[in-house]
Amino acid sequence: MARRLIDQNRAREARRQGALLDRLEVGFRNRIRAEIARAMGEMVTVYELTGDVPPARDHLENIEAIFRAMAIAAATTFGARIIDQGKGSGYPLEIKGFAETMARLALSYVAGELIRRRIVSIAETTRNQIVAAVVRGYADGLGVAEIGKGIRERVGDFSTYRAELIARTETHGAANFGAQEAAKETGLELRREWVSADDARTRQDHVDADGQVVGMDEPFIVGGEALMYPGDPAGPPEQTINCRCAVAFLTVD
Repeated sequence: MARRLIDQNRAREARRQGALLDRLEVGFRNRIRAEIARAMGEMVTVYELTGDVPPARDHLENIEAIFRAMAIAAATTFGARIIDQGKGSGYPLEIKGFAETMARLALSYVAGELIRRRIVSIAETTRNQIVAAVVRGYADGLGVAEIGKGIRERVGDFSTYRAELIARTETHGAANFGAQEAAKETGLELRREWVSADDARTRQDHVDADGQVVGMDEPFIVGGEALMYPGDPAGPPEQTINCRCAVAFLTVD
């Protein structure tokens, strides 16, 4: 009989994973917001002095460092839960050096082309927002001082919105990546089940995918797209950004 490696109650499992994601998201959202605000503030200052908007110093490197920490925390938290709950269900799971293994896998995840591309895009978007605001200011007939003042007044809104979106999306993808890798480390014969988030914001495609079961190396088909797990960075933005769906791992006794 198939049973879930973690929680036999699908709705409760989705809520538990959602609560874990919320806690991870809050901490990293603040770090991302602070870095974006710092970079924007620096670019505005340089613009006011020189009339140019060069990239902010170390912005790309700082975003990358946050992504590494975020991936390690999310992958380890969700991976450890697979192991702990599996043990609680009676499976003899003993994985040596688990934390080190998950950290190594998380770093390889961040170093991959898809996540690297996202990091570069985030840094470029920070500058592009400043450039766009400067162009609008000139079009409105404003001077450098007025443009700089107007941008500074909006930095908080810019950085807050982007930080929420980035933290929510990226912790989710890294968490489900970690859960999948930890499940593989158990050596158990498993299948995976898509568990849709139970709220009014859930996409119809994701509601339709609820209960879909696939093998460990098979993708879910969601809205016609192949996703290895909810938040899969290889998936299109319309199926991954702000996704809160979960994965359950099924084993057969």
